[in-house]
Amino acid sequence: MESPEPFPDFPEPPARPELPAGRRPVRCALCGRPLTGADSRRAGLGPACDAKLHPPGPDIRTRRHEVEQDPLPGT
Repeated sequence: MESPEPFPDFPEPPARPELPAGRRPVRCALCGRPLTGADSRRAGLGPACDAKLHPPGPDIRTRRHEVEQDPLPGT
């Protein structure tokens, strides 16, 4: 008994491009863009989204302020 084609009216699904061996697609957890860099893939965030969530700390060397001091005795 021959079986007919299961769904003759439906077109075949489009072929998916082959991924390089050992690499699966990883997307940014915040914006959904594909990640390419090893550090970004490991963190799960792209560089722009990582900067939004983890801004750099203040630079202590540039933070200066004047302090009033008493004059030294004997001067």
